[in-house]
Amino acid sequence: MELKDLVAISGMGGIHYVTGRSKNGLIVETIGTGRKFATNFHDKVSVLQDISIYTEAGDLHLSEVFKTLKAKGNTPEPKADLKVVRKYLIDTIQLDSERVYDSDIKKLMNWFHLLQDKLDFTKLSKEVEEAEPVTEATETAPIAQEEAAPKKKTAAKKAAAPKKEKEASDVSAPKKTAKKKAE
Repeated sequence: MELKDLVAISGMGGIHYVTGRSKNGLIVETIGTGRKFATNFHDKVSVLQDISIYTEAGDLHLSEVFKTLKAKGNTPEPKADLKVVRKYLIDTIQLDSERVYDSDIKKLMNWFHLLQDKLDFTKLSKEVEEAEPVTEATETAPIAQEEAAPKKKTAAKKAAAPKKEKEASDVSAPKKTAKKKAE
């Protein structure tokens, strides 16, 4: 199991393993319960490999966060006091306390404890080495390239042919209607 196969679906708790694809979305299995279901096109699905968290040094991929938490050990339970969990994350990964919400911290700890026994952290460390570090500069670079790219020229619209004016002879007089005869 790798992070690229795991997804979080907005509005649904837990983490889901992608087992296949359907015409309208993904077929996923909930980790823990084993319940299988299909997502729809309107479900917001986030792949765990693409998620990062704000730190003092920049953004840190979730895989690196999990690797650091596993190496440090003694991770607090997700239901522990939020101040204790926040302090632990500030000490281990230099969490940017101002930009990370409490709900995100709870979600992170839930995910870590859920995947702690199921995820192979040795493969995870290889993925971290292969992946490029996420920084604010690399996130904004594609946007700048899109703006600098030349815009496609649209085809010039053909000028509409001038409408022919009706000649005086073509204009007919209004039609006369016959009056009903009185019986």
